[in-house]
Amino acid sequence: MNLRPITVREQVTNRIRDELVSGRFPAGTMLRETELASRLGVSRGPVRDAFIQLSNEGYLAYQANRGVTVRHPPQPEDRAFVTSIRVQIESHIIEEGIEDLTDEGIATVESALARMEAACETGVSTTIALHDIAFHEAILVACGGGDFVPAWRQLVARMMLTYTRLGDYDQMYEEHARIFADLREKNKEATIASIKANIK
Repeated sequence: MNLRPITVREQVTNRIRDELVSGRFPAGTMLRETELASRLGVSRGPVRDAFIQLSNEGYLAYQANRGVTVRHPPQPEDRAFVTSIRVQIESHIIEEGIEDLTDEGIATVESALARMEAACETGVSTTIALHDIAFHEAILVACGGGDFVPAWRQLVARMMLTYTRLGDYDQMYEEHARIFADLREKNKEATIASIKANIK
C-alpha cells in the first residue's frame, strides 16, 4: 500500500496541534506566525494555514486586532454540557449507521484501535489523546456520519483542552477495545452503552 506523503502544512498543523493538546501554550496565549515559523524552520505560509485549520477545529480563536489565541478550556459545568452533546452525536450516528457497516469500515476502525494500543504503550499522553480522537472519528466515518465530523471536532477540541484520561491507559484501551467488539458485532445498544461509558 502506498501512503500519501505528508505535506509541510500537515506536518506543521500536527506539530502545533500536539503542542496545544499537551498544554505547551496556556489558554489565552497569542500565537505569532513569525515566531512559530522560525522555531519550526518553515515559512509563514504553512503556519498561517495551520492557524486556519486549528481555528476551524476549535483549538484556536481569531480575534480582531489581536490575532490568533489559544482557546480557554470550558468551565466544569460547560464541559459536562459539551460532553453530553458529543455523546448524543456519536450515539445518533451509530444508531443510524451501524447496520450499514462494511468490512472495509470495520477494518478501518480496527486499524485505528491498533494505533491507539501502540500509543497507550508509549505512555505519552498527547499521542494517546490524539489517537483516542482518531478512533472515535473512524467510527463516525465508518457509520456514515462524515457530515457531522466538523461539528464533532469542535466539541472534541474543547474537551482535549482539559484532557482527563491520564495514567489509566490500560483501562482506557480496554474501553475502546470493548467499543470495537460491540461495533464489529453490529450490536447497536451495546456499542452506544460502551461509548457512553468511555466518554468522560
